[in-house]
Amino acid sequence: MSTLIVIPSYWTKVDPMESQSVNQRSFDQQFGHTGSRLEKVLTSLNILKEKDFHVLVVTGTDFPENQEQTNQTVAGIIKKVAEKTGIKILLFPNTLLTKVQEIFRGFCDQDALDFLCVDGYANIRNAGLIVAQILGAEEVVFVDDDEYVDDPLFLHRAREYLGKSVEGKIVAGVGGYYVDPQKAYRRSIKPEPWKAFWDLEHLLNEALCRLVETQPRIKLTPLVLGGCLVLTRPLFTTIPFDVRIPRGEDMDYVINAMMFRFSIFFDNQLYVVHDPPPPLHPLWKRLRQDIYRFIYERAKLRQQTPMEHIDYVSVEELMLYPGSFLGEDLEDKISRASTMLAQHAHDEKSAGEFLNNILLMRTDAVPQYNVFNHYLNLQKKWEKMCRTISTTKELRQECLAVI
Repeated sequence: MSTLIVIPSYWTKVDPMESQSVNQRSFDQQFGHTGSRLEKVLTSLNILKEKDFHVLVVTGTDFPENQEQTNQTVAGIIKKVAEKTGIKILLFPNTLLTKVQEIFRGFCDQDALDFLCVDGYANIRNAGLIVAQILGAEEVVFVDDDEYVDDPLFLHRAREYLGKSVEGKIVAGVGGYYVDPQKAYRRSIKPEPWKAFWDLEHLLNEALCRLVETQPRIKLTPLVLGGCLVLTRPLFTTIPFDVRIPRGEDMDYVINAMMFRFSIFFDNQLYVVHDPPPPLHPLWKRLRQDIYRFIYERAKLRQQTPMEHIDYVSVEELMLYPGSFLGEDLEDKISRASTMLAQHAHDEKSAGEFLNNILLMRTDAVPQYNVFNHYLNLQKKWEKMCRTISTTKELRQECLAVI
């Protein structure tokens, strides 16, 4: 197998009191939304001009009591699409983890078993990379389950530059971008006073404009989107997604790759259509996720120490985005935005949570360990596991029999 399209499908249960969408106030409705989108992305792959690919769907859920229902639903969707299109689709449900862990236990140490997890976005992507190695894939193309492909040449573009030399660097990975169903890649931004201090959407738009609208077509970038990301085998057998970053694991992956001297490029002709459901979580919680993410990432950068074979990555190299949220003024941005949001909150609970974000940025959000060293240890364990997968035919065969 050469190319594997990996679709992580993470099924989330949201408290109805927390939901931001009147159309998604129950688990059953969310279940339907996720299922219909997964079917849409799988079916859309039938338009691809190149047919030499397989598809892997990896499921994860944050409500274990319904995981069997999730996997039965996904299996039904896969069967329906496969029969209709002829696409080769494999399912790696979270219920298989115990069996695969048992196989790995016979060949690997506990460190490898720890990677066989689908709890969170980084973990579910790592699980996809592990299965890709078991299947013998040379390239992994990540596409998310709230997207679809409308370009017959998508796969051709995804693989066109892999392994080639561009700007004196080997292309180890390629990132594309999202367009909405109307083909616009700029995010629609609702003007609000607090965004003067937390201008994430504006800076992301500006960064994408520079990447999409300028030549050359393919260029180095700190900005990638996990739902349109292509990784080569040398890259994904060396660099894992950081399992401790709560969000933004895609851009964190680029930083980790840069540290280990791998180059990921942006291709302004590679895109997917992004058609997500309305936000499930309230604004205070989404902002909190960003706070934890940026404070974590900044700690990783600050704690870098000179080491042979590892490059130093500066905040300046990560501009405009995510670098603009990794500087000395991060706490000021958080405080000003959260204070204004609290002042204009529609209810007392939200106001309190916005103010709590200011406290958390100084306490719980700050890692109490060396983030840089944590990742170095994680990378060593990942590389060791990948070597075992590559060199142990019996492990691969036993896993394939289960999958």
